[in-house]
Amino acid sequence: MVLEGKFAIVTGAGSGIGRAAALLFAERGAGVCVADLDEARANEVATAITNAGGQALAVRCDVADAEAVHSMVEGTQERFGRLDVLYNNAGLWFPAWGNYRPGFTDGPSPLVEENIWDRTLEVNLKGTYLCCRFAIPAMRASGGGAIVNTSSVAALKVGWGTSDAYTASKGGVLAMTRTLAIAHAPHGIRVNCIAPGPVLTPMMGEMTPEKEAWMRQWVPLGRWGQPEDIARMALFLASDDASWVTGAVFVIDGGYTAL
Repeated sequence: MVLEGKFAIVTGAGSGIGRAAALLFAERGAGVCVADLDEARANEVATAITNAGGQALAVRCDVADAEAVHSMVEGTQERFGRLDVLYNNAGLWFPAWGNYRPGFTDGPSPLVEENIWDRTLEVNLKGTYLCCRFAIPAMRASGGGAIVNTSSVAALKVGWGTSDAYTASKGGVLAMTRTLAIAHAPHGIRVNCIAPGPVLTPMMGEMTPEKEAWMRQWVPLGRWGQPEDIARMALFLASDDASWVTGAVFVIDGGYTAL
């Protein structure tokens, strides 16, 4: 699975799954636009790529801001000359357990605060839409490409009653993926999505005994996912090895949704 000669945008690439994917894409030959809301973290990942002999561009981008997304895509085209891959990884979740951002709480349903609903949908769903909106014309100009969106097991399995905003946003991403796949197949653009299960990233917050107990009860493979577990699937979907794959959702969850 190689991306030699391809150029990719990875959003939310400053940490967690996005960081793992940006590093892996670069290791497999891609030039990478490392996009993140945190500019310092984006620069850190881009520097790691260039120090290893790869090509990288660091961009600060709020994916919910149309002008910022447009600038990100244009900057990628100017730096690399083309765009072949978009990995829509940027997202957020305000968990019901232990708020990690003061003033926000998601749940219990249906008492989610309006500011939580708005920001969650802005980033997770509108952000995916905006990145696709500006990336697709760039990919058409390059002769085609691959888009990898990020849904979640929350869109597939009952039991996330304290995360109504997050569940709605990720269900929207899944539905939009299928629509885009059909619309842009004639242009040589493949669109798929990944539905990760519980992965150890900064978004999960501090590990607690309650979270460990949950994992042991609900994840058959008996461990939390690692960012690299998801990044490897993103690599496959971005590569020509997946040339006959579009409109699909790939569940990477240690068996959680099989229960």
